[in-house]
Amino acid sequence: MIPILSHYSPSKEYQETAAIYGREPYVPAMLSAAEQPSRKSPITATESVPFNYSSSDELASLFEAFRCMINDAIRIGVDAGPRSRFALIGLAYNRLKEYGLHTHYILSACEVAFSALRNKRRKSVPYVKRAFLKLDRQSYRLNHLLLRIPTTPKNYVFLALQGSEYHSSFIEDCTLKRGSVTINERTVAIAFTKVIEGFAPSGYIGVDVNERNVTVSATDGWGHRFTELREVAEIKERYRTIRASISKATRRDRRIGKRLLSKYGRRESDRSKQRVHNITKQIVDYAKDHGLGIKMEKLTGIRRLYRRGNGRGPSLRGRMNTWVFGETQRQVAYKAAWLGVPVYCVNPRGTSGNCPDCGSRVAPLAQRKLYCPKCDWTWDRDDLASKNVMACAVPQARPST
Repeated sequence: MIPILSHYSPSKEYQETAAIYGREPYVPAMLSAAEQPSRKSPITATESVPFNYSSSDELASLFEAFRCMINDAIRIGVDAGPRSRFALIGLAYNRLKEYGLHTHYILSACEVAFSALRNKRRKSVPYVKRAFLKLDRQSYRLNHLLLRIPTTPKNYVFLALQGSEYHSSFIEDCTLKRGSVTINERTVAIAFTKVIEGFAPSGYIGVDVNERNVTVSATDGWGHRFTELREVAEIKERYRTIRASISKATRRDRRIGKRLLSKYGRRESDRSKQRVHNITKQIVDYAKDHGLGIKMEKLTGIRRLYRRGNGRGPSLRGRMNTWVFGETQRQVAYKAAWLGVPVYCVNPRGTSGNCPDCGSRVAPLAQRKLYCPKCDWTWDRDDLASKNVMACAVPQARPST
Protein backbone atom coordinates (compact mmCIF):
# COMPACT_ATOMS: atom_id res chain seq x y z
CA MET A 1 0.00 0.00 0.00
CA ILE A 2 1.36 3.41 -0.98
CA PRO A 3 1.34 5.87 1.92
CA ILE A 4 -0.45 9.19 1.42
CA LEU A 5 1.34 12.35 2.57
CA SER A 6 -0.27 15.75 2.90
CA HIS A 7 2.81 17.95 2.98
CA TYR A 8 6.59 17.80 3.15
CA SER A 9 9.40 20.33 3.47
CA PRO A 10 11.67 20.84 0.46
CA SER A 11 15.15 19.48 0.97
CA LYS A 12 18.26 21.60 1.28
CA GLU A 13 19.21 20.79 -2.31
CA TYR A 14 15.89 22.08 -3.62
CA GLN A 15 16.19 25.30 -1.62
CA GLU A 16 19.71 25.87 -2.96
CA THR A 17 18.50 25.25 -6.52
CA ALA A 18 15.68 27.77 -6.13
CA ALA A 19 18.06 30.31 -4.62
CA ILE A 20 20.10 30.26 -7.83
CA TYR A 21 17.20 32.03 -9.52
CA GLY A 22 17.08 34.68 -6.81
CA ARG A 23 13.94 33.43 -5.11
CA GLU A 24 13.48 31.69 -1.78
CA PRO A 25 11.08 28.75 -1.97
CA TYR A 26 8.08 28.59 0.30
CA VAL A 27 8.64 25.99 3.04
CA PRO A 28 5.45 24.13 4.08
CA ALA A 29 4.88 22.89 7.60
CA MET A 30 7.48 20.34 8.69
CA LEU A 31 6.56 16.78 9.49
CA SER A 32 7.36 15.68 13.00
CA ALA A 33 10.11 13.15 13.63
CA ALA A 34 7.53 10.41 14.15
CA GLU A 35 5.83 11.31 10.86
CA GLN A 36 8.99 11.33 8.76
CA PRO A 37 8.81 8.56 6.13
CA SER A 38 11.36 5.80 6.64
CA ARG A 39 12.02 2.71 4.54
CA LYS A 40 15.09 1.27 6.26
CA SER A 41 13.36 -1.99 7.20
CA PRO A 42 13.43 -4.93 4.74
CA ILE A 43 10.49 -5.18 2.38
CA THR A 44 9.17 -8.02 0.22
CA ALA A 45 8.84 -7.16 -3.47
CA THR A 46 6.95 -9.19 -6.07
CA GLU A 47 7.16 -9.04 -9.85
CA SER A 48 5.14 -11.02 -12.39
CA VAL A 49 7.21 -12.01 -15.44
CA PRO A 50 5.27 -12.96 -18.62
CA PHE A 51 6.51 -15.68 -21.00
CA ASN A 52 5.10 -16.39 -24.45
CA TYR A 53 4.29 -19.98 -25.38
CA SER A 54 2.32 -22.06 -27.89
CA SER A 55 -1.04 -23.25 -26.60
CA SER A 56 -2.58 -26.68 -27.38
CA ASP A 57 -5.97 -28.38 -27.50
CA GLU A 58 -5.25 -30.14 -24.22
CA LEU A 59 -4.89 -26.78 -22.50
CA ALA A 60 -8.13 -25.54 -24.06
CA SER A 61 -10.14 -28.24 -22.28
CA LEU A 62 -8.23 -27.53 -19.08
CA PHE A 63 -9.05 -23.83 -19.35
CA GLU A 64 -12.75 -24.57 -19.72
CA ALA A 65 -12.81 -27.00 -16.81
CA PHE A 66 -11.03 -24.53 -14.51
CA ARG A 67 -13.41 -21.74 -15.53
CA CYS A 68 -16.40 -23.92 -14.66
CA MET A 69 -14.83 -24.83 -11.32
CA ILE A 70 -14.47 -21.17 -10.41
CA ASN A 71 -18.09 -20.40 -11.32
CA ASP A 72 -19.31 -23.41 -9.31
CA ALA A 73 -17.29 -22.23 -6.32
CA ILE A 74 -18.77 -18.73 -6.70
CA ARG A 75 -22.33 -20.09 -6.68
CA ILE A 76 -21.59 -22.15 -3.57
CA GLY A 77 -20.03 -19.11 -1.92
CA VAL A 78 -23.04 -16.91 -2.71
CA ASP A 79 -25.38 -19.44 -1.10
CA ALA A 80 -23.27 -20.27 1.96
CA GLY A 81 -21.46 -16.96 2.57
CA PRO A 82 -18.09 -18.31 3.82
CA ARG A 83 -15.91 -15.94 5.81
CA SER A 84 -12.57 -17.26 4.57
CA ARG A 85 -11.02 -18.95 1.58
CA PHE A 86 -10.48 -22.11 3.59
CA ALA A 87 -14.15 -22.24 4.55
CA LEU A 88 -15.06 -22.03 0.86
CA ILE A 89 -12.65 -24.87 0.09
CA GLY A 90 -14.39 -27.05 2.67
CA LEU A 91 -17.81 -26.26 1.22
CA ALA A 92 -16.91 -26.71 -2.46
CA TYR A 93 -14.31 -29.50 -2.30
CA ASN A 94 -16.63 -32.45 -2.98
CA ARG A 95 -18.38 -30.66 -5.86
CA LEU A 96 -15.15 -29.57 -7.55
CA LYS A 97 -13.56 -32.99 -7.08
CA GLU A 98 -16.06 -34.33 -9.63
CA TYR A 99 -14.13 -32.58 -12.42
CA GLY A 100 -11.32 -35.10 -11.94
CA LEU A 101 -8.49 -32.54 -12.02
CA HIS A 102 -5.52 -32.31 -9.71
CA THR A 103 -6.35 -31.19 -6.16
CA HIS A 104 -4.33 -27.98 -6.55
CA TYR A 105 -6.86 -26.76 -9.13
CA ILE A 106 -9.57 -26.98 -6.47
CA LEU A 107 -7.54 -24.84 -4.09
CA SER A 108 -6.75 -22.28 -6.79
CA ALA A 109 -10.36 -22.15 -8.06
CA CYS A 110 -11.63 -21.44 -4.54
CA GLU A 111 -8.98 -18.76 -4.07
CA VAL A 112 -10.06 -16.96 -7.25
CA ALA A 113 -13.74 -17.37 -6.40
CA PHE A 114 -13.33 -15.99 -2.88
CA SER A 115 -11.42 -12.97 -4.23
CA ALA A 116 -14.28 -12.27 -6.65
CA LEU A 117 -16.85 -12.56 -3.86
CA ARG A 118 -14.94 -10.15 -1.64
CA ASN A 119 -14.83 -7.46 -4.31
CA LYS A 120 -16.80 -4.61 -2.73
CA ARG A 121 -17.41 -2.91 -6.09
CA ARG A 122 -19.35 -5.79 -7.61
CA LYS A 123 -23.02 -5.12 -8.29
CA SER A 124 -24.11 -8.67 -9.19
CA VAL A 125 -23.03 -12.27 -8.80
CA PRO A 126 -19.54 -12.64 -10.35
CA TYR A 127 -19.16 -14.80 -13.43
CA VAL A 128 -15.85 -15.76 -15.03
CA LYS A 129 -15.77 -15.69 -18.83
CA ARG A 130 -12.08 -15.59 -19.66
CA ALA A 131 -10.02 -18.75 -20.03
CA PHE A 132 -7.05 -19.04 -17.68
CA LEU A 133 -5.34 -21.25 -15.11
CA LYS A 134 -3.78 -20.42 -11.77
CA LEU A 135 -1.55 -22.74 -9.74
CA ASP A 136 0.42 -22.30 -6.54
CA ARG A 137 4.17 -22.75 -6.39
CA GLN A 138 3.98 -26.34 -5.03
CA SER A 139 2.11 -27.67 -8.06
CA TYR A 140 4.43 -26.82 -10.98
CA ARG A 141 8.05 -27.41 -11.91
CA LEU A 142 10.20 -25.06 -13.97
CA ASN A 143 13.40 -26.36 -15.54
CA HIS A 144 14.90 -23.35 -17.29
CA LEU A 145 12.27 -22.67 -20.01
CA LEU A 146 10.38 -25.96 -19.66
CA LEU A 147 7.29 -25.72 -17.47
CA ARG A 148 5.50 -28.81 -16.13
CA ILE A 149 1.96 -28.44 -14.79
CA PRO A 150 -0.43 -31.17 -13.59
CA THR A 151 -3.68 -32.06 -15.30
CA THR A 152 -5.13 -35.06 -13.47
CA PRO A 153 -3.42 -36.94 -10.62
CA LYS A 154 -0.03 -38.29 -11.82
CA ASN A 155 -0.51 -36.80 -15.30
CA TYR A 156 1.27 -33.70 -16.53
CA VAL A 157 1.57 -31.41 -19.53
CA PHE A 158 4.80 -29.68 -20.56
CA LEU A 159 4.95 -26.14 -21.93
CA ALA A 160 7.97 -24.78 -23.81
CA LEU A 161 8.34 -21.13 -22.83
CA GLN A 162 9.86 -18.48 -25.06
CA GLY A 163 12.34 -16.32 -23.21
CA SER A 164 15.17 -13.83 -23.62
CA GLU A 165 18.06 -12.68 -21.45
CA TYR A 166 15.57 -10.68 -19.40
CA HIS A 167 13.57 -13.83 -18.58
CA SER A 168 16.73 -15.85 -17.91
CA SER A 169 17.88 -13.27 -15.37
CA PHE A 170 14.85 -14.16 -13.22
CA ILE A 171 15.00 -17.92 -13.73
CA GLU A 172 18.73 -18.24 -12.99
CA ASP A 173 18.76 -15.91 -9.97
CA CYS A 174 18.94 -18.17 -6.93
CA THR A 175 18.01 -15.35 -4.55
CA LEU A 176 14.49 -15.06 -6.02
CA LYS A 177 11.61 -17.19 -4.77
CA ARG A 178 9.02 -18.40 -7.24
CA GLY A 179 5.36 -17.82 -6.50
CA SER A 180 2.15 -18.73 -8.28
CA VAL A 181 1.82 -19.18 -12.04
CA THR A 182 -1.05 -17.83 -14.16
CA ILE A 183 -1.61 -19.18 -17.68
CA ASN A 184 -3.89 -17.82 -20.37
CA GLU A 185 -4.16 -18.46 -24.10
CA ARG A 186 -1.18 -16.23 -24.90
CA THR A 187 1.21 -16.02 -21.96
CA VAL A 188 2.48 -17.72 -18.84
CA ALA A 189 3.02 -15.29 -15.94
CA ILE A 190 5.28 -16.46 -13.11
CA ALA A 191 5.54 -14.45 -9.89
CA PHE A 192 8.99 -13.90 -8.37
CA THR A 193 9.56 -12.46 -4.90
CA LYS A 194 12.60 -11.16 -3.06
CA VAL A 195 13.43 -9.39 0.19
CA ILE A 196 15.17 -6.07 -0.36
CA GLU A 197 16.60 -3.56 2.07
CA GLY A 198 14.69 -0.29 2.02
CA PHE A 199 16.32 3.09 2.50
CA ALA A 200 15.44 6.52 3.84
CA PRO A 201 15.46 8.80 0.78
CA SER A 202 17.78 11.81 0.69
CA GLY A 203 15.30 13.68 -1.53
CA TYR A 204 12.30 13.20 -3.76
CA ILE A 205 11.16 13.20 -7.37
CA GLY A 206 7.80 14.81 -8.07
CA VAL A 207 5.93 13.14 -10.94
CA ASP A 208 3.14 15.04 -12.72
CA VAL A 209 1.25 12.84 -15.21
CA ASN A 210 -0.55 14.77 -17.95
CA GLU A 211 -2.46 13.70 -21.02
CA ARG A 212 0.48 14.26 -23.38
CA ASN A 213 3.58 14.30 -21.17
CA VAL A 214 5.06 13.26 -17.86
CA THR A 215 6.98 16.04 -16.12
CA VAL A 216 9.35 15.32 -13.24
CA SER A 217 11.29 17.56 -10.84
CA ALA A 218 13.82 16.33 -8.28
CA THR A 219 15.22 17.92 -5.16
CA ASP A 220 18.74 17.59 -6.59
CA GLY A 221 17.83 19.96 -9.43
CA TRP A 222 17.09 17.36 -12.11
CA GLY A 223 14.00 17.93 -14.19
CA HIS A 224 12.72 16.43 -17.41
CA ARG A 225 9.63 16.29 -19.58
CA PHE A 226 8.84 12.95 -21.21
CA THR A 227 6.81 13.56 -24.36
CA GLU A 228 6.20 9.90 -25.24
CA LEU A 229 2.66 10.23 -23.85
CA ARG A 230 1.90 12.39 -26.88
CA GLU A 231 2.45 9.28 -29.00
CA VAL A 232 0.22 7.30 -26.66
CA ALA A 233 -2.58 9.86 -27.03
CA GLU A 234 -2.24 9.66 -30.82
CA ILE A 235 -2.36 5.85 -30.68
CA LYS A 236 -5.53 5.99 -28.58
CA GLU A 237 -7.15 8.41 -31.03
CA ARG A 238 -6.18 6.30 -34.05
CA TYR A 239 -7.49 3.05 -32.57
CA ARG A 240 -10.67 4.77 -31.42
CA THR A 241 -11.37 5.47 -35.11
CA ILE A 242 -10.46 1.90 -36.04
CA ARG A 243 -12.84 0.46 -33.44
CA ALA A 244 -15.66 2.65 -34.70
CA SER A 245 -15.05 1.42 -38.27
CA ILE A 246 -14.97 -2.23 -37.15
CA SER A 247 -18.19 -1.86 -35.16
CA LYS A 248 -19.94 -0.30 -38.12
CA ALA A 249 -18.70 -2.88 -40.65
CA THR A 250 -19.47 -5.95 -38.47
CA ARG A 251 -22.73 -4.83 -36.85
CA ARG A 252 -24.47 -7.90 -38.33
CA ASP A 253 -21.86 -10.43 -37.23
CA ARG A 254 -20.85 -10.05 -33.61
CA ARG A 255 -18.42 -12.97 -33.70
CA ILE A 256 -16.20 -11.39 -36.35
CA GLY A 257 -16.53 -8.00 -34.70
CA LYS A 258 -15.49 -9.38 -31.32
CA ARG A 259 -12.46 -11.13 -32.81
CA LEU A 260 -11.29 -8.02 -34.69
CA LEU A 261 -11.86 -5.72 -31.73
CA SER A 262 -9.85 -8.07 -29.53
CA LYS A 263 -7.01 -8.17 -32.06
CA TYR A 264 -6.72 -4.40 -32.44
CA GLY A 265 -7.30 -3.86 -28.73
CA ARG A 266 -4.22 -5.96 -27.93
CA ARG A 267 -2.17 -3.98 -30.43
CA GLU A 268 -3.28 -0.71 -28.89
CA SER A 269 -2.50 -1.92 -25.37
CA ASP A 270 0.93 -3.32 -26.26
CA ARG A 271 2.03 -0.21 -28.12
CA SER A 272 0.83 2.09 -25.37
CA LYS A 273 2.37 0.10 -22.52
CA GLN A 274 5.76 -0.07 -24.26
CA ARG A 275 5.99 3.72 -24.44
CA VAL A 276 4.86 4.10 -20.84
CA HIS A 277 7.47 1.51 -19.86
CA ASN A 278 10.26 3.61 -21.38
CA ILE A 279 9.19 6.60 -19.28
CA THR A 280 8.71 4.83 -15.96
CA LYS A 281 11.96 2.87 -16.23
CA GLN A 282 14.00 6.06 -16.57
CA ILE A 283 12.24 7.68 -13.60
CA VAL A 284 12.68 4.70 -11.27
CA ASP A 285 16.30 4.07 -12.34
CA TYR A 286 17.20 7.71 -11.62
CA ALA A 287 15.52 7.54 -8.22
CA LYS A 288 17.40 4.35 -7.34
CA ASP A 289 20.79 5.62 -8.54
CA HIS A 290 20.50 8.89 -6.59
CA GLY A 291 18.77 7.59 -3.45
CA LEU A 292 15.53 9.49 -4.02
CA GLY A 293 11.92 8.69 -3.22
CA ILE A 294 9.04 9.19 -5.66
CA LYS A 295 5.90 11.22 -5.08
CA MET A 296 2.82 11.11 -7.30
CA GLU A 297 -0.66 12.60 -7.18
CA LYS A 298 -3.48 10.47 -5.83
CA LEU A 299 -5.89 10.68 -8.79
CA THR A 300 -8.48 8.18 -7.59
CA GLY A 301 -11.94 9.05 -8.89
CA ILE A 302 -10.82 11.63 -11.44
CA ARG A 303 -12.71 9.86 -14.23
CA ARG A 304 -15.99 10.71 -12.52
CA LEU A 305 -15.49 14.23 -13.86
CA TYR A 306 -15.88 12.96 -17.41
CA ARG A 307 -18.99 10.82 -17.24
CA ARG A 308 -21.84 11.22 -19.68
CA GLY A 309 -24.27 13.93 -18.68
CA ASN A 310 -21.79 16.15 -16.85
CA GLY A 311 -21.74 18.82 -19.56
CA ARG A 312 -18.55 17.63 -21.27
CA GLY A 313 -18.43 16.92 -24.99
CA PRO A 314 -17.98 13.38 -26.34
CA SER A 315 -14.53 14.17 -27.75
CA LEU A 316 -13.17 15.39 -24.41
CA ARG A 317 -14.78 12.49 -22.54
CA GLY A 318 -13.19 10.04 -24.97
CA ARG A 319 -9.76 11.58 -24.52
CA MET A 320 -9.90 11.76 -20.75
CA ASN A 321 -11.30 8.24 -20.34
CA THR A 322 -8.36 6.82 -22.33
CA TRP A 323 -5.78 8.85 -20.39
CA VAL A 324 -3.09 6.41 -19.19
CA PHE A 325 -2.36 8.02 -15.81
CA GLY A 326 -3.33 4.82 -13.99
CA GLU A 327 -1.02 2.63 -16.08
CA THR A 328 1.84 5.12 -15.64
CA GLN A 329 1.47 5.22 -11.88
CA ARG A 330 1.05 1.44 -11.70
CA GLN A 331 4.31 0.86 -13.55
CA VAL A 332 6.17 3.38 -11.41
CA ALA A 333 4.84 1.75 -8.22
CA TYR A 334 5.74 -1.86 -9.04
CA LYS A 335 9.15 -1.03 -10.53
CA ALA A 336 10.01 1.12 -7.54
CA ALA A 337 8.92 -1.61 -5.13
CA TRP A 338 11.15 -4.13 -6.92
CA LEU A 339 14.18 -1.84 -6.45
CA GLY A 340 13.27 -0.77 -2.91
CA VAL A 341 12.49 2.83 -3.86
CA PRO A 342 9.82 4.39 -1.58
CA VAL A 343 6.72 5.75 -3.32
CA TYR A 344 4.18 8.14 -1.80
CA CYS A 345 0.88 9.62 -2.99
CA VAL A 346 0.02 13.24 -2.26
CA ASN A 347 -3.15 15.28 -2.30
CA PRO A 348 -3.50 16.68 -5.85
CA ARG A 349 -5.53 19.68 -4.80
CA GLY A 350 -3.76 22.94 -5.56
CA THR A 351 -0.71 21.40 -7.22
CA SER A 352 -1.43 23.37 -10.42
CA GLY A 353 -2.78 26.52 -8.77
CA ASN A 354 -0.16 27.62 -6.23
CA CYS A 355 3.33 29.02 -6.68
CA PRO A 356 5.94 26.53 -5.39
CA ASP A 357 8.09 29.41 -4.10
CA CYS A 358 5.72 31.66 -2.16
CA GLY A 359 2.52 29.59 -2.02
CA SER A 360 0.25 32.30 -3.44
CA ARG A 361 -2.32 31.69 -6.15
CA VAL A 362 -1.14 31.95 -9.74
CA ALA A 363 -3.00 33.47 -12.70
CA PRO A 364 -3.49 31.44 -15.90
CA LEU A 365 -1.97 32.71 -19.14
CA ALA A 366 -2.01 31.42 -22.69
CA GLN A 367 -0.07 28.30 -23.84
CA ARG A 368 -0.24 26.52 -20.46
CA LYS A 369 1.64 29.28 -18.64
CA LEU A 370 0.95 30.53 -15.11
CA TYR A 371 1.94 33.85 -13.60
CA CYS A 372 2.72 34.52 -9.95
CA PRO A 373 2.09 38.23 -9.20
CA LYS A 374 3.87 38.07 -5.84
CA CYS A 375 7.12 36.64 -7.27
CA ASP A 376 6.67 38.30 -10.68
CA TRP A 377 7.51 34.96 -12.25
CA THR A 378 5.98 33.00 -15.13
CA TRP A 379 5.78 29.24 -14.70
CA ASP A 380 5.10 26.42 -17.08
CA ARG A 381 1.99 24.65 -15.79
CA ASP A 382 3.54 21.16 -15.81
CA ASP A 383 6.83 22.27 -14.21
CA LEU A 384 4.93 24.07 -11.46
CA ALA A 385 2.80 21.01 -10.73
CA SER A 386 5.78 18.64 -10.57
CA LYS A 387 7.60 20.95 -8.14
CA ASN A 388 4.54 21.19 -5.92
CA VAL A 389 4.16 17.40 -5.94
CA MET A 390 7.85 17.06 -5.09
CA ALA A 391 7.42 19.35 -2.07
CA CYS A 392 4.03 17.83 -1.15
CA ALA A 393 2.59 21.36 -1.01
CA VAL A 394 -1.17 21.56 -0.52
CA PRO A 395 -3.48 24.56 0.05
CA GLN A 396 -3.92 23.74 3.74
CA ALA A 397 -0.15 24.17 4.26
CA ARG A 398 -0.08 27.51 2.40
CA PRO A 399 -0.35 30.93 4.01
CA SER A 400 -3.53 32.88 3.34
CA THR A 401 -3.07 35.50 0.61
